[in-house]
Amino acid sequence: MANRAIFTHDQKDSSTELAFKYAVYKINKDKIILPKTTLEYDIQYVPKDDSFHASKKACHQVKHGVQAVFGPSDPILGQHIHSICDALDIPHLEARLDLDAEAKEFSINLHPAQSLLNGAYQDVMEFLNWTKVGIIYEEDYGEYD
Repeated sequence: MANRAIFTHDQKDSSTELAFKYAVYKINKDKIILPKTTLEYDIQYVPKDDSFHASKKACHQVKHGVQAVFGPSDPILGQHIHSICDALDIPHLEARLDLDAEAKEFSINLHPAQSLLNGAYQDVMEFLNWTKVGIIYEEDYGEYD
């Protein structure tokens, strides 16, 4: 059974990719979870700004059989892959900032919702009795006005 993942080139050998590979390894090692089944993975890499090739790679994975698609975490590419998975009723697992709070069929986003992050920041500030805080984002799409 193949698990498919789509990562951008800059995610190659990243902690996200290693976590994906490790999850497959752990499931295979624990025969109670999926007895008589061995998982394999197929990871495809795409340019960060190329939704056409990301969609093409996703369609190629679907053509060769897929139980679920993981990624990519890029917000634009993620929306394209989600649309393909949604149209074909394929589970889509992702870990990306998604400002659309509406629940999506066949999709699980592992990234905390912005409202939950805001609540966590507020709880920490109140607990520590802080009146000001600065938040530094790693990616540009994490900035809000």
